[in-house]
Amino acid sequence: MDGKLTVDRGQPPLVSVIMNCLNCEKYLREAIDSVFAQTYSAWEIIFWDNASTDCSGEIARSYGSRVRYFRGDETVPLGAARDHAVRQAQGEYVAMLDCDDVWLPRNLAVQMEMAQARPDLGMVYTDCFFIDSEGRTLGTWFSRYRPPADEDVLRRLLTGPNFIPCLSVLMRTAAVRKVGGFNHNFTYSEEYDLFLRLALEYRIAHIAEPLAKYRLHDANATGTGNPGTTRETIQILKQTRSRLSNLPWRDRLKIQKRLWELRVKLMLQSFGT
Repeated sequence: MDGKLTVDRGQPPLVSVIMNCLNCEKYLREAIDSVFAQTYSAWEIIFWDNASTDCSGEIARSYGSRVRYFRGDETVPLGAARDHAVRQAQGEYVAMLDCDDVWLPRNLAVQMEMAQARPDLGMVYTDCFFIDSEGRTLGTWFSRYRPPADEDVLRRLLTGPNFIPCLSVLMRTAAVRKVGGFNHNFTYSEEYDLFLRLALEYRIAHIAEPLAKYRLHDANATGTGNPGTTRETIQILKQTRSRLSNLPWRDRLKIQKRLWELRVKLMLQSFGT
């Protein structure tokens, strides 16, 4: 977990902002505008349209050349769509912003300052605000999911819920590609799977300041109440555990306990309770 990547100290490194879209016209302009409002100016948007049937594509293309627009021929699982977008990234770093979320203006600047100072990091993540469909603040992510000490990220990802907000991550593109990118088979927990694989190879650090807004609304595709999320989380945990031969027995027991809890949760979800 001590992978180290070369950092170019010349021109400001380019950040490829991955935006995956499936019928997201309602909040899309607010999301894209929040990227254009960044105080860190070296970025491109990779906009992957997952075969939308609304006006999302027209909105994205209206922003000009800084939004590199791609459209899939058919709707695919989100893991595949995210990976297709990452493959188009030209930046040294990759960030993700879903089309119903928002960045605060200093988001990239603060993350890039840490990433450039720490070449041992494969990923940086920050706190974020929860907002409702009207944009009203509902608290912060870290107040619900307290992040661990940076050296404890892998263990906590294995033994408890995912505490890393997807919209707040900044990853080195080379690191993402080295660990294999997003798994094309996952629709709900593709980011959790990638974060685990990054944590196996690189150090991951967090910034306590809330620098983004995560929108909660009825159309959110994922969530802890979704049986698809639970099913994929079980699969990811089992796959990751099989790769680790030197886990302390206490952590193995915690993983086994979590798998049992997830199986019970899935059973209850399947019966609709």
